[in-house]
Amino acid sequence: MRHTRLLGITFFLWMNCANAFGTQTSIPKQPLALTVEIASLQYCTVNSDLTSLQMKLKLRYTNVGQQKLILYKGHDLFYQIKIRSLSAGTMKPSEVTFLNSRYFDEQPEPIEQPSPSRVFVILAPGATYEREIVSGMAVAGKEAYRGNSVLIDGDYTLQLTVSTWYKSKSLAQKLRQLWEQKGLLWFESVTSTPIHFTATKVNRAAPCK
Repeated sequence: MRHTRLLGITFFLWMNCANAFGTQTSIPKQPLALTVEIASLQYCTVNSDLTSLQMKLKLRYTNVGQQKLILYKGHDLFYQIKIRSLSAGTMKPSEVTFLNSRYFDEQPEPIEQPSPSRVFVILAPGATYEREIVSGMAVAGKEAYRGNSVLIDGDYTLQLTVSTWYKSKSLAQKLRQLWEQKGLLWFESVTSTPIHFTATKVNRAAPCK
């Protein structure tokens, strides 16, 4: 049975995708675009001061280039969520960054194959691929101490950066060359445009399980 761990990414896990995240700004125009939509928001009560917000996000990858793209769609995913507050009154804008992974460590995937396996999707120009992730965050009232990773009641923007590759860069380059007749293997990270949402401390939400 698959075992899922949703956690803050450790240095060891980030080593395999650091190059993809770090080189993103050097590419003038990526052929892969990412848009994010909030599919649902669900609250539960942690304690009298904190509410937990579970946010289901729908990710849509679109090939905006001129050639076919080969995109990893398996179960190992690394992502960064950047949340910025919208200035209101005398409150200073704030920014919170969550580093997370969706990582299965018990079921190896068929990555290094003569042709792209079932854990890849080939996107023709203009084609899209969708997936969902769930992220949790704590929300406090304006009178409470916010801390470094707690949101307070208010309006925010959310921006998502997703790694499209979790193996070594050398393997990605090898497979890109091997599969070039099928399309271009994409292994750089992608970043969405910011979207708006409102965080609220819900006093009467059900207790978190």
